[in-house]
Amino acid sequence: MGASHKKISRNGGSNATYLLDSTNIKELRQAKEINEKKLRFSWAHYSDLASQRHVVYSELQNTIIANCTSFNFSKWQRAVKYKYALHPLCTIGSYQFTGGRFNYGNSINTELSAFPALYIAQDKDTAIQEHLGQEPISNGSKLTPRDLALTATDSEALVSVSGQIEKVFDLTNKNNLNSFVDLIKQFKPSNHLIQMAREAKMGKMPLIIKSVAKLLDSLLDPHWRSAPDNYDIPSNSQIFGHMCYTASIEGILYPSKFTKKHCLVVFPNNFPNTSSFVTLDGELPPHGNIPTRIDEHSYKLCEIND
Repeated sequence: MGASHKKISRNGGSNATYLLDSTNIKELRQAKEINEKKLRFSWAHYSDLASQRHVVYSELQNTIIANCTSFNFSKWQRAVKYKYALHPLCTIGSYQFTGGRFNYGNSINTELSAFPALYIAQDKDTAIQEHLGQEPISNGSKLTPRDLALTATDSEALVSVSGQIEKVFDLTNKNNLNSFVDLIKQFKPSNHLIQMAREAKMGKMPLIIKSVAKLLDSLLDPHWRSAPDNYDIPSNSQIFGHMCYTASIEGILYPSKFTKKHCLVVFPNNFPNTSSFVTLDGELPPHGNIPTRIDEHSYKLCEIND
């Protein structure tokens, strides 16, 4: 059932028929059943780990806070969609749909509250690739992520920004995660979860992260959107970002998945009672109503785009 054929005739000659794909009712039912099992497993896995994180949540946050440092940046770059071009420090776009790598969007699931973030990159190349290149390129492609980013038809705006952040968690130094991993590696999957993983054919997927290397791979996973897009649950990087956000940390420093240059996600809502700020560089903006600096007094302007 479902065989698809294509007939090709060249210069009036005889038709050649090529089989493009084939399937049957049994295979379709099996595929649907496996997908449903993967969905149930993903939610069970997420819920199981959320329950265990809850028990040591304050301890996990304390390990994050203990490894924070201040961070200054000068003439970094921010890319935004054209609709936000007259307010490049706006964060409204960050929590649309499923959100960004380190923040929840408003379309993951109803159990999560979206929160905003400001994404910045070390240079223009990194900024535009991170902004437009949502997925890494397959090994067989002749196009690079930069090719796709630079040929995208979307209208974008790029601005230069500088600033200082009081408390930043630096993911470019893997040692900062040691004490965090010491806590989560003690988590244990239930027997029921292990059985669900087998039935969903999850293969060698680790149910519990037990090393810094594995955690870092998870937080910097090029395919981090898979969890929110396919299963309506947050990715590990989004969960980590939320832990930092609720711990009143103002930012996370991390390497770009495309260029390996530095990127910074900033949480402006945590600016009150700090000296943290982000400011636009260069000449005066096109008109006087454009916010040029966000700090403890003006951070609420990030969520206005009128």
